Amino acid sequence: MGILIMIVVGILVGWLASVVVGGGGGVIFDMIVGFLGALIASFIFGGASFLSGDISLMSILWSVVGAIVLLLVLRLFRGGFARRL
Repeated sequence: MGILIMIVVGILVGWLASVVVGGGGGVIFDMIVGFLGALIASFIFGGASFLSGDISLMSILWSVVGAIVLLLVLRLFRGGFARRL
């Protein structure tokens, strides 16, 4: 049951980050971005993500911040900022 909750939260985190940054790539992309964002949040903020087993509002918010950072870095490498300017 814990894995299912983590998948749902990962999709939610990835979707929220996609809404904030713009664009989107579907459910699988959102889930991957959500999990990688949680890993980034764990690295930057010291385990403050839902992957550490603590699913709280703050852990979800930190994971969204990590996912936003990931999406901005991906957009930077794809040249997304140059096209919008």
